Amino acid sequence: MMHRILRFLAALVSSLLLAAVVAPPATALPAWRTTNSSWTNPDARHPLVLDLRYARHSNFDRVVIDIQGRIPGWTARYASTHYYDGSGAQVPIRAGMDLVLFPAYAHRTNGTSCYTGPKLVRPGFPALKAIAFTGDYEGYVSFAFGLDGRNPYRIFRLHDPQRIVLDFRHAS
Repeated sequence: MMHRILRFLAALVSSLLLAAVVAPPATALPAWRTTNSSWTNPDARHPLVLDLRYARHSNFDRVVIDIQGRIPGWTARYASTHYYDGSGAQVPIRAGMDLVLFPAYAHRTNGTSCYTGPKLVRPGFPALKAIAFTGDYEGYVSFAFGLDGRNPYRIFRLHDPQRIVLDFRHAS
């Protein structure tokens, strides 16, 4: 009987030690969506949009927007045409998605630009066909994404460094 109790206690201690060593699960990514979305951050005061980069992955195309300061709110919406802020001129890319960050700035308080990412680029990925920087106006920074169709997307925040990630799923 004592032998069984000792084996039980040894197994229990071993299980507890193993549980303490195993890393907690990674935070789950948000679900793919096909509807417009928005998120606000009342703590964002004067975030700067510094850069945008993009990459192709096996099942999705990714856009990463680097932010200095607290991450701004956003509105993501599908659009059949895209327009440049201020001028209202049509952006020469196909239908896709508009992303508006707020409050957000792509220039410093002295007026000089701090955004170093692309103004208009055509990566030609499976889902992401084109990207345009469409505005930096009165606390709003906007981008347009030309897509292969109404591709499902997910958008989320990452920290250290601060960034917004936007994934577009490839068509099946």
